[in-house]
Amino acid sequence: MSTTQELYAQRTRRIAAAVALEKPDRVPFVPLGDAFAARIMGVPLADFCTKPEVAYPTIIEAFRRIGEVDGVQHASFNVATLSTMWLSKAKWPGRDLPVDDLWQIEELELMTPDDYDVIADQGYGAWLETFIPRAGLEAEFEMARNQFAPSLPEAFRAWEAEGIPVFCPVMTTIPYEYFCGARSMRPFMLDLFRMPDRVEAAMQATMPFIIERARHSIRSLGLTGMRLGGWRSAGEFLSPKLWERFVFPYYKELLAAVLDEGVTPVFHFDSNWTRDLERLRDFPRATCVLSLDGSTDIYRAKEVLGDHMCIMGDVPPALLSLGTPDEVYEYSARLVREIGPSGFILAQGCDIPPDASAENVAAMIAATRS
Repeated sequence: MSTTQELYAQRTRRIAAAVALEKPDRVPFVPLGDAFAARIMGVPLADFCTKPEVAYPTIIEAFRRIGEVDGVQHASFNVATLSTMWLSKAKWPGRDLPVDDLWQIEELELMTPDDYDVIADQGYGAWLETFIPRAGLEAEFEMARNQFAPSLPEAFRAWEAEGIPVFCPVMTTIPYEYFCGARSMRPFMLDLFRMPDRVEAAMQATMPFIIERARHSIRSLGLTGMRLGGWRSAGEFLSPKLWERFVFPYYKELLAAVLDEGVTPVFHFDSNWTRDLERLRDFPRATCVLSLDGSTDIYRAKEVLGDHMCIMGDVPPALLSLGTPDEVYEYSARLVREIGPSGFILAQGCDIPPDASAENVAAMIAATRS
């Protein structure tokens, strides 16, 4: 029987082979399932999402019970990180919601057009320190900085003790996503037409902060992979002209910084990116992962990028919640055959939903063993 150290090394090699577009001994399964883990373990979401000492042991035990995984995307979870990532208010179970209700993001206009000019003049970091109290996000940022972030090294060690590598536990993104969250979607979209130069100046002033923070996370935590998130910056929301100006150059710059640190960029792309798949061929070959949520046509992604970039996904959350184990297995097995076996990592689309059954998640694992 293999030791946990041997299993850790074996699984790490399996994931690395997929990233390098090689054929591993089997397609790796690398899930993400936060609220799902809490639900199947019977842990109140109010405790799971606010107490680091509860979160990562819950996720570990959940996947220990379900079956052998080759890695995980998250080492732990904390609801406060949603506000730091989207510059938005969140409703928490136990604070704003009943103790076992799922957390929610509020779509509020917290940022004004004048903030673009302040960011351009003073820098994003200086502006952020004034924005946090003005937006009423002090509790969120305090928890993320002083409770959750310091708990991550312990969570990484706990996963390593299980023989399971943590693949991409930290998220970074481009200025577009931060501004869209803080302004809210409709006002921000209008800003791109009404004041494009002011928005662009603020974006350019924000990138040094984002890159510095990404480098700090990589170095301080010893990361091997980092998620580069995208959701409202997907091509389905923007004309090609706007996408090429406000989205793509910033992903290229962020990608270059992450690769410079020797880390695998994992593009966690929610929404529909099908239109712009060809543009991703500008990224260096066999260095990145494209993680899809079911909205992008994964078979088109394979056609366009299969010889260029590892693909991860994409079992739909709805299928995991409402389907049968046989249906989940059939869907997953088709992905393994047609998207894999080289350059493919099996996972759910985005996140395993909280009402998914353990049997359906086990069916995904089984599909990689067939």
